[in-house]
Amino acid sequence: MNATDTALEALAAANRPEQFTIMEQTMRLLTASPAVTHLAVRGSFAAGTSDRLSDVDLVVGVREPEYAMFTAAHDALIAARLGQLLPAWPDTIVPDLGGLGFVHLLVHRHMLYQLDLYLAPAGRVERIVAATRGRLMYTAPDHTGAPEGHPQVETFIAAARQSPPTCTELLVEVLVLTWLIRKRIVRGQQFMAYKEAHQLTTATRALARTALSPHTAYLGWYHLETDLGATPIGRACLADLAELAAEPALPTLQSLERMLATVLTLARRAAPEAVEQLATAIDAYRHYLDLR
Repeated sequence: MNATDTALEALAAANRPEQFTIMEQTMRLLTASPAVTHLAVRGSFAAGTSDRLSDVDLVVGVREPEYAMFTAAHDALIAARLGQLLPAWPDTIVPDLGGLGFVHLLVHRHMLYQLDLYLAPAGRVERIVAATRGRLMYTAPDHTGAPEGHPQVETFIAAARQSPPTCTELLVEVLVLTWLIRKRIVRGQQFMAYKEAHQLTTATRALARTALSPHTAYLGWYHLETDLGATPIGRACLADLAELAAEPALPTLQSLERMLATVLTLARRAAPEAVEQLATAIDAYRHYLDLR
């Protein structure tokens, strides 16, 4: 290797996207678990279209007998070993591929990054990789294949999908969506920003309903004024929701900053325990989000 080659290698290393380091750390962590049978990369890194804002998107194959336990424990594992800022958000955007998706926001070298994990029963991994055009990176040496369909796993996944989110989970959802919208704005993806801004408003409405009217017979926006307007706190939350809905349909960084402030104001009114639970993480999150 000559001096030019050495200099080029050093330059490439200096410009290596940090997501590769996160990917390596995550793979080392997860492959150390005997419950994990496969790891696959999907999304922009698998397609070769990634940029400095791309998330790390992994499919994690899990042995069926350990699936429920691993899914329940994986959030604490990521938090302890990879610098997770907030509790994982159970991803409601990802398509149903036969498993459960989670979005993790990680602090790495003083910046915020997104790690998406799709936890799949081992028997479904190859089909998921093929359907998503992913790249299989790891197969456990002792894995000999597993048939699709495991009644206990199916029941666990169905119950997880149907479980109503708590106020804390809804607040985390809003924070994750704010991060996603910021990336859309920076990339110029205005229609995706539009879609996710609507999801943010919807999640905020769900937060208010869950906190103040959990046993309502109505869904969505129907009879919202009746459900929430009976108390001073509810009426204040309705005003917050109206302020949120009045923001531009195509968000900017400035309007997104206002939207986040409005959501946090509503959350402090309606679900102060959830805000208190995440108070330190929210302060750090707003620092890393940097909507200036």
